[in-house]
Amino acid sequence: MSVGVLFTQGLVTGDPHTVLGEILEQAEAADRLGFSHALTTEHKYSDEYFGSPLHLSFAIAARTRNVKVGTAIAIAPLYNPIELAQDSAMLDQLSGGRAWLGLGVGYMPVDYSTVGVSWDDRAQRFDETVRILREAHTNDRFSFADEIYSFDDVSVIPRPVRAEGVPLHLAAWTPGGIRRAGRLADGWITNALMSLETMTAMAGQYREAAAAGGRDPHVTSIRFCWPYRDRQAALDKFGDTALAMARTLFDYGAITDLPGVTSSDQITLEEFVRDRFVFGTPDECVDTIGRFRDQAGVDDFLMIFRYPTGPDNAAVLEAMELFGTEVLPQLDTAVVQA
Repeated sequence: MSVGVLFTQGLVTGDPHTVLGEILEQAEAADRLGFSHALTTEHKYSDEYFGSPLHLSFAIAARTRNVKVGTAIAIAPLYNPIELAQDSAMLDQLSGGRAWLGLGVGYMPVDYSTVGVSWDDRAQRFDETVRILREAHTNDRFSFADEIYSFDDVSVIPRPVRAEGVPLHLAAWTPGGIRRAGRLADGWITNALMSLETMTAMAGQYREAAAAGGRDPHVTSIRFCWPYRDRQAALDKFGDTALAMARTLFDYGAITDLPGVTSSDQITLEEFVRDRFVFGTPDECVDTIGRFRDQAGVDDFLMIFRYPTGPDNAAVLEAMELFGTEVLPQLDTAVVQA
């Protein structure tokens, strides 16, 4: 099992230059503390997220030596697939083979309209993009033709460090998306706020799809995380901003497994701490991670310590330090080469 860090910060966090510098500082801390990944994410039209995850990943790669660098996730249908293949291969070369590409379809039409890409054919566009990335990363030259894209005798230069290409992990929480992950990907990425019960069921579906596709399954779980020594201080620092983030994501349509909840103001912190967040003392964090590992079969975790609205950078660095020194040593942190 390995545990990485995912950065979810944007304009609402503060001055962009300052916040981007803080992300790099957190990435350096992740590298020093023994986390396995330092990954970025995106929305194309949101004050809450930055919209250039690969650019930021290049900067993270330059400031780190050990962590895997890349995305969880980039919204793949919004990119020219050849450019995405080139950029991720270049990231892999510059980082010495550390690139890790998490891709998703996205769930907000405004991301698509912002860059002028059709929302209606997103699933087909996504499917073709993943297949093109495979071809581009594993062949000197290739041709491709399907409903959306057609390329004749093209080459991506440079190729990735690894002959099998940059690892491709697909995020999904629909039956079709989970089947696609099993068919095409090196692994499946959960969303950040699905419950343990939901994750367990979807992980089972994914493993069946991976077996049918002749692939070894690999589950990566994104979790909101806050370790503490003092519960009340943690609630004061973490509680309001985490609850606000959960409510925002519910309004966006990213949380679909809260039976009986019809509006975001009905969501409570207690519900998420019980079954969705990694929140507690170091020993309690270890226990929570163990439940997700043992019940849902999670292989890797990506922890979110900071949301667009907080906590502040100093508190985040302190939480990462606590996790790195008192939680990671209790886990099997051998990095899985995915």
